[in-house]
Amino acid sequence: LGSGFDFSVKISRGGGAFVCGESTALMASLEGKVGEPRAKYVHTSEKGLWEQPTNLNNVETWANVPLIIKNGADWYGKIGSEGSKGTKIFSLVGKINNTGLIEVPMGVALKDIIYGIGGGIPDGKKFKAVQTGGPSGGCIPESLLNLPVDFDELDKAGSMMGSGGMIIMDENTCMVDIAKYFVNFLEGESCGKCLPCREGLKRMSQILADITEGRGKEGDIELLERLSAILIDTSLCALGSTAPNPVLT
Repeated sequence: LGSGFDFSVKISRGGGAFVCGESTALMASLEGKVGEPRAKYVHTSEKGLWEQPTNLNNVETWANVPLIIKNGADWYGKIGSEGSKGTKIFSLVGKINNTGLIEVPMGVALKDIIYGIGGGIPDGKKFKAVQTGGPSGGCIPESLLNLPVDFDELDKAGSMMGSGGMIIMDENTCMVDIAKYFVNFLEGESCGKCLPCREGLKRMSQILADITEGRGKEGDIELLERLSAILIDTSLCALGSTAPNPVLT
């Protein structure tokens, strides 16, 4: 392109493991090893891929770089909220009239996405919740529809920005079934390296199955809460520490 700057791009195809969304597990996979995370006391910016300092960003971040270079940081800083600049792409799916990929400024209210862009809930049914951030995101209830969608506010609500997933649920959705579905998925995607994630998710799946199949008993909810606290505090990586979000919300 006449810039005088050349570089090479190598594309590596992954095996599809969910845990490889975690930075150190991704780098292990790129090195041809099992995609398992490692402890975070050594940052990947110091020692990452092949033991070298590594700059890791997702495609959405890289896509913003040319625009920032072209238009300047001040231009970019005018888009979004105080703590979360720019725009975000979401996958809007579930019980909503208009599904698809959308791009909105950070800080836009949930209700503006769900009703303004998504067109509301089909068949005149009532909105119940929206899960943001992918399988380990939390479910945000109707009482928080005015919530600004940015990193800080979603975190305060017990959810996350994550991968940009946004699943809409209506009045017929069973929240226990939702929690069971995502915990089962995360149990299957756990690499099994650390005990809290490996055994904790297995036990949580069993309890949720008992509740949904009529075998629930007194104390199950409290046990789920205790297991969730253990996973959050002691899991090796973010898969385990965020896995309880669908249960806790």
